[in-house]
Amino acid sequence: MEEIKTPYINIQTDFGFKEVFGQIKNKKALIRFLNVLFAGKLTVRDVVYHDKEILPSEEKGKRIVYDVYCTINTSKSESPFFPVAQKSGDEEKDKSEHHFILEMQNIYIQPFEERLVFYASKMIVGQGKAGWDYELAPVFAIAVTDFNFNHMSPKLVRDVMLVDRESMEPLTDKVHILLCSLKEVPSRWEDCRTELEEMLFLIKNMENMDDTSVAYKEGRYPEVFEAAKSSRLRPSDIVEYRKSLDRLRDIQRGIKYETENARRKALEEGRAEGRAEGRAEAIAEKIRKAKEIGISDDVIAMLFGDENI
Repeated sequence: MEEIKTPYINIQTDFGFKEVFGQIKNKKALIRFLNVLFAGKLTVRDVVYHDKEILPSEEKGKRIVYDVYCTINTSKSESPFFPVAQKSGDEEKDKSEHHFILEMQNIYIQPFEERLVFYASKMIVGQGKAGWDYELAPVFAIAVTDFNFNHMSPKLVRDVMLVDRESMEPLTDKVHILLCSLKEVPSRWEDCRTELEEMLFLIKNMENMDDTSVAYKEGRYPEVFEAAKSSRLRPSDIVEYRKSLDRLRDIQRGIKYETENARRKALEEGRAEGRAEGRAEAIAEKIRKAKEIGISDDVIAMLFGDENI
């Protein structure tokens, strides 16, 4: 079987994202990603992976397969996500299990944002049990996307919560949808200003790197580079990776074609509009001169049409 020619796999592929962040053997890479993403608001020391397939509770319900699903156990006192009023002072009682869903999405399929809400809601509903007092464990639905949402301004990362629309005060901090856009990542490693930009740069560009790359030589993300080594893949993994890479390439080629086609149409429409505007201006100038020399409106209407007078 032909080996993979690049030292590192493409993390944007479905296989690559799950391999790097969804495997127990690579959990250090996931821990690093989460700590970079939360930037001190939450400290992740360990993760517990769970079955990524969530079966429906009803016969006609929707089956869900997450890219990555894990939980962490932490203390409320360690995280500014939790208001002081929610802390009881009892160390054991104040321990909290956090649920994390991670998704890699390379193309916008309507309504992706509502799918994330559904995913988070399933994690919330799944907490219900007899005698439960409705205190929620935090749920974080995290999506790394290679697109921006048309109805939102471009931004590297968004943390979406349930908040008051005027004061922006949160109703609860137990439900978060985080959107990380690869479109807003600098094109060069040297231009990355934050750890989050660097982490997303690695996800976007890992396949094009080797041991001479600046990002590798700086040595600050060894767990991610180790997890993405193509040499670690088994023969069966290589088959699946190639299929996943082909699908990503097809998506990228399709997006490039549609983008170029849309740009070409816009240019053609712009030229046509420019020609139409030029003709209209010429007619207006002729009408102005005709009126100056005393030609009646009736004659002008016959020459140029009523709508131009």
